[in-house]
Amino acid sequence: MALDKETLREAVKAAFKKAKETPPPDPPDEGVIKQLQETILTDLAQDLADALDAFVRGADVTGVQVEVRNNASVVIGSGTQNNLGQVQ
Repeated sequence: MALDKETLREAVKAAFKKAKETPPPDPPDEGVIKQLQETILTDLAQDLADALDAFVRGADVTGVQVEVRNNASVVIGSGTQNNLGQVQ
């Protein structure tokens, strides 16, 4: 299947929405606020990484051609993969 931009877009949007809607601490305390901000950034980075990982791994791969070369850069083998595969 082709790369799914719509699913990626929705996952990124959800990650930012989750970060935006994190409630502030009550009562406000500077130490707690800094810790909460760091947690929000860490969670946002993880959510974005998960979305991008799913986006890349969701694509089918086909038509991969390879050459095997020895230390002198002489081709000693080749191959082509024609069936569908997944990025792992």
